[in-house]
Amino acid sequence: MLGMHRSGTSAVAGYLAKAGFFVGTDDELLAPAEDNPRGFFERHDVNALNDELLAELGGAWDKPPERAAVAAKAAGWRRRVTDLVEHLAREAGGSPLVLKDPRTCLLLPAWWPLLRDRFALVVVDRNPLDVALSVRRRDGRPLYVALALWQSYCTELLAGLSGQRVLVVHYEQFVRQADQQGPALVGHLAGALGLEPRDLGAASGFVSSGMRHHHTGAGSPASLHALTGAQLALARWMAELPDGWCVLEPPKAVTEEAEAARTAAAEYYDAVADRYGMETAYDTERHRALHFEQATELKDRHIANIESALAHSSSQLEAQAARLEELQAANDALVEANRELRRELEAARGPGRPAGSNLLAAARQAWTGRPPQA
Repeated sequence: MLGMHRSGTSAVAGYLAKAGFFVGTDDELLAPAEDNPRGFFERHDVNALNDELLAELGGAWDKPPERAAVAAKAAGWRRRVTDLVEHLAREAGGSPLVLKDPRTCLLLPAWWPLLRDRFALVVVDRNPLDVALSVRRRDGRPLYVALALWQSYCTELLAGLSGQRVLVVHYEQFVRQADQQGPALVGHLAGALGLEPRDLGAASGFVSSGMRHHHTGAGSPASLHALTGAQLALARWMAELPDGWCVLEPPKAVTEEAEAARTAAAEYYDAVADRYGMETAYDTERHRALHFEQATELKDRHIANIESALAHSSSQLEAQAARLEELQAANDALVEANRELRRELEAARGPGRPAGSNLLAAARQAWTGRPPQA
């Protein structure tokens, strides 16, 4: 699935997903957002790889790299692209796979060797002014920058796919006649991929004209005023492509690298980079300060808990010390009472000892008949 950001690729990919094509599990896909409440149908791993490849050239989705730089790196990237495509094929388990990320337009030399033999290529076209208005609404970029990005994406797409058979979907017609265009799209792909007829009940109603927030024509006064001559020529050539299968045979004028557009996007990107950097640094420091504050509060609560436990232990220790003193006093009293009893017993025994001795002597005399010895 190829096309510029905000050109309708999400609507087309979403329809195919509802028709039973495999895009990935929910946790593998970008979450729906305010600008795409029905979903993007883009995978995190595919986006991440494309972002990595662009970053290696100092680029980004909104800072297209030079065509020659991409071509020079493509062979070295192929192993990573191959590994990812093989992983996706295994995960799809034989189901038709939808691979969608607009960044692929800028990196076709790395992806094309894997795409040409295993995928049917779907190119989504939309009026560039509508694309640019949608990008401005979502990202706040000036209209000329959004149009420059559209031009760069479409130019690289056409240059990379020149001479190739692709399935063209015009977004305006797709959302206006979804009941006819959706089944036709699935039919085209089923024929090319050898698929069995599919139940489209779940896809019915997914696409509607309400998904289109901007609608201008390539020949409208607004387009004539906003687009450069090269952009107008590119938009008109793409708008004239027939719906369905066709072989792309773009003229050289629309496949030459859009240097002016690429420079405009890069200059804007670099101009706001410092601001973004400062905002990022501020957010980072604010996050650190908040983390430190939370950590300090946590430590304060921990200290308070320890102090409370210590006070409780001290109170228990004081109570136990008082009890120990009570027990010691009771023990001392018992010891003294025992001594007193022993003294009384000794005193009681004293007078009875001589009488006992006399009684014993008399008993002996009576028994033996002899008087006691002196």
